[in-house]
Amino acid sequence: MPKIKYAVDDEDDEDEIEDRPRPKRAARKPLKIQDDGPVEEVTVSSVLFGLVMLVAIVVAAAAWMGGSLSQVENRVAGLTDEAARMTGIAVNDVAVIGLESDPALARDIRDAAMIEPGENMFRADPHLIRKRVEATQKVMNVRVHRLWPNQIVIMAEAAEPVAVWHDGRSWAVIDALGRVIPGARASDHTRLVRVAGPGGALAAPQLAAILKNHPDISGRLAIASRVADRRWDLRLVSGTIVRMPEDARLGPALANLQRLQTRNAIAERRLVRIDLSHSGRAYLTPHTEARVQAAPLGGLET
Repeated sequence: MPKIKYAVDDEDDEDEIEDRPRPKRAARKPLKIQDDGPVEEVTVSSVLFGLVMLVAIVVAAAAWMGGSLSQVENRVAGLTDEAARMTGIAVNDVAVIGLESDPALARDIRDAAMIEPGENMFRADPHLIRKRVEATQKVMNVRVHRLWPNQIVIMAEAAEPVAVWHDGRSWAVIDALGRVIPGARASDHTRLVRVAGPGGALAAPQLAAILKNHPDISGRLAIASRVADRRWDLRLVSGTIVRMPEDARLGPALANLQRLQTRNAIAERRLVRIDLSHSGRAYLTPHTEARVQAAPLGGLET
């Protein structure tokens, strides 16, 4: 192979450098990202196949155990409960908080929860327990918690009587949610608001709550009758019927009636009817006159 000479400039001298063939550099290759392959797709057929296999296994297990599917479920549940007891994750106590003043009611609520000691904590569903407790209609504001590993806590308040309702046949005590309190006697609650008529039970809590702010009216109220499930007629102890507006304007109407009583002692007048269903005016029907007197609210000073 012939030799090639190169001249290299330098400040001091000039040398001849024999150049030998240099090895060729490998070409730089672009970086490749390794692909592990396409992601396996779950097809409908594979899902169906898995479901079929699962059903087949369950049926085979049922046949092998000599029982039905429900028996298999019960046996599996028994095994899981036993495993829960062995690992300490089982119900050891059901605590009822908020009913300490009524031990009998607390006992009823504990029984209604239907949770037995030793039951699997995972199967003690708080939502289902709450539904069972609420179905007694003896308590309100029910909350249920699981305190791991072994306690169920039920928090509730005793149903508060707010009214006595006549359903057309008998009297019943109504709580703050408009529910009939089982076992409560109307004769034990003579100071509660008395209501009657279809829909009166559900609407009674609102009426009772507003009347608390108007003692001059509530103290003179004999009974409130529900009309068309949208408003009330109040019968005072004097015999006067007070026609109230629809529920949306019940509060202002009772405030106006209270104002009329304070200024004019209207509940003591000999009136057949007081109509407050028209905003801003009170229509009075006296006993001695056939015609109806109309006057602005607050303007009956004479």
